[in-house]
Amino acid sequence: MLAKNTSNVGKIIFLLKGINIHPLYLLVPITLSLASAAFEGAGMGLLIPILNGFFEQSFSFVTETPYLREVIALLPDSIISDDRQLFGILLLGFVSIYILKSLFRYLAVISIGFFSERSLHHLRKVVFSKYVSFGKLFFDTTNVGHHSTLLLEFTRQALNPLLSVDRYINSVFSLIVYFIIMMMISWKLTLIALPLFFLLHVAVRFMIFRIRDHSRSIAVRGSELGKKSVEILSTIPLVKSYRTERFEQARYTHISDKKAELDFRVRCLQNLILPMQEVITISFAAAIFVGALYIFGREELASASALVVYFYIVMNASSKFGTISGFRGNLASSSGALEEVIDIFDEKGKFFVTGGDTEFTSLSDSIECKDLTFSYGSDRTVLDNVSFTVRKGKMTAIVGPTGSGKSTIINLFMRYYDCPSNSIFVDGTDIRDLTLDSYLHRTALVSQETLLLHDSLQNNITYGLKDVSQKDLLEAIDRSRLSDFVAKLPEGLDTLIGDRGVKLSGGEKQRVSIARALLKGAEILILDEATSSLDSRTERLIQEAIDDAVKDRTAIVIAHRLSTIQHADSIVVLEEGKVSEQGKLDDLLERKGAFYALWEEQKF
Repeated sequence: MLAKNTSNVGKIIFLLKGINIHPLYLLVPITLSLASAAFEGAGMGLLIPILNGFFEQSFSFVTETPYLREVIALLPDSIISDDRQLFGILLLGFVSIYILKSLFRYLAVISIGFFSERSLHHLRKVVFSKYVSFGKLFFDTTNVGHHSTLLLEFTRQALNPLLSVDRYINSVFSLIVYFIIMMMISWKLTLIALPLFFLLHVAVRFMIFRIRDHSRSIAVRGSELGKKSVEILSTIPLVKSYRTERFEQARYTHISDKKAELDFRVRCLQNLILPMQEVITISFAAAIFVGALYIFGREELASASALVVYFYIVMNASSKFGTISGFRGNLASSSGALEEVIDIFDEKGKFFVTGGDTEFTSLSDSIECKDLTFSYGSDRTVLDNVSFTVRKGKMTAIVGPTGSGKSTIINLFMRYYDCPSNSIFVDGTDIRDLTLDSYLHRTALVSQETLLLHDSLQNNITYGLKDVSQKDLLEAIDRSRLSDFVAKLPEGLDTLIGDRGVKLSGGEKQRVSIARALLKGAEILILDEATSSLDSRTERLIQEAIDDAVKDRTAIVIAHRLSTIQHADSIVVLEEGKVSEQGKLDDLLERKGAFYALWEEQKF
């Protein structure tokens, strides 16, 4: 992991390597920018003899001008002896050089644009793949709104400096070329001009620190805005029922106002850089001109044309320096987003659940919990020395009051959380040693909180499955008691069910979940059975579907309504994270212990 004091450039390079894009790929735009800067320098160098010849009304001196005379010597004598033709050649050369400079500049922009957009694309893919690899506990302790903002906004902000790196590279090379030409025109004058760039550097650096500080605050506010957006939009029924629209609007507005204020401050600082540079440059240019005339005298400087080109270069150099400063400003403004994105690459606190190397082909005997103790992070112990056995082909029911640990056991069986070693065994093999793909391929969950996508009914039923035949799909729909419901839909299985299945009733959602599990064909079926809130007809349909689903399967049922587990082969009773009783229904009723008390409570 990167050190906290790593520069923003170092952080960007770290991200590029993290998404398998080597910074050496920048050699193409760098080379093109170098070529563009070289042609720009050559054009400015050629401008001096053009102006000299124009002012003196003779171009014969070019045959003795260093560097240029070698090129002129290649021309026919008829052109060399004719001032007009020589002027035309020089002018044509000047125009051609600037055309080539513009062409290479355009190619540099295109190549860096391709590089930056591909980098952003790969960064989003890698960040998303990292998100889906994190354990469920990571998402339990963080906010989905923040993750949405990070994926869509922070990734672009983090790599935003790449979009202008070509201008930065071009400006650096141009400054080098400018400095060489300035030294060739007058090294004394150039020594006077150097403090200009030092002053610009100091002034810009002060604003860079301010922008960097604001950037971190903007990242925090942006995250808060994303969190609030997702939170409220996903709990609209709560907002509507308690009439808190204005209250939530006020809270959202407050956060948005704070972010807009910070955005405006950063924009003001960034936009202040250019006019500040122009004022400093003009002032220094005037001082350089007056001081140079006073110190050196007119004859010692250079020709009038060289002096014009010199000050033209000084103004251009100031502009290029401004581009470099702007790039530094972009780096500073991206620092907050950079830190947030890089944190995703840090594996600490991501609660990964990794499988082993043993392939799970089929359950031959049992699933066994041995002295299973579990807690969520540093919180209280949720399961304390829990031991029980789930036999192959049998139904094992887990019952107990709310908060007794029933859902935690399901989460551990489904490998959402990593359990302690040597606590859950599948046919005598530690569940942590089994590959996740092979184990979960043979395990299905029907949860009371059915997770559905904003997609068609068919795609929700077949989610995660490949090569599903129409015959198998219709059989699963029939066995889950969904046939009559599908027949009434105007678009049948192609009907969109809305965000999180909002167009379906609770009973319909559960039957979709059952159909999904049946179609998967898993031999281990885990059911978080919740029928108490349904009407009697829907409850009967779901119970029929559940009874059909558990046939010839190893079933683990979390029972909320005890009347539905009368035929369970084994019942495990949990109280405060511990197993208080286990056995068959009749045996537990005869003991008149914890299970008997729960039974009596539901008897009415």
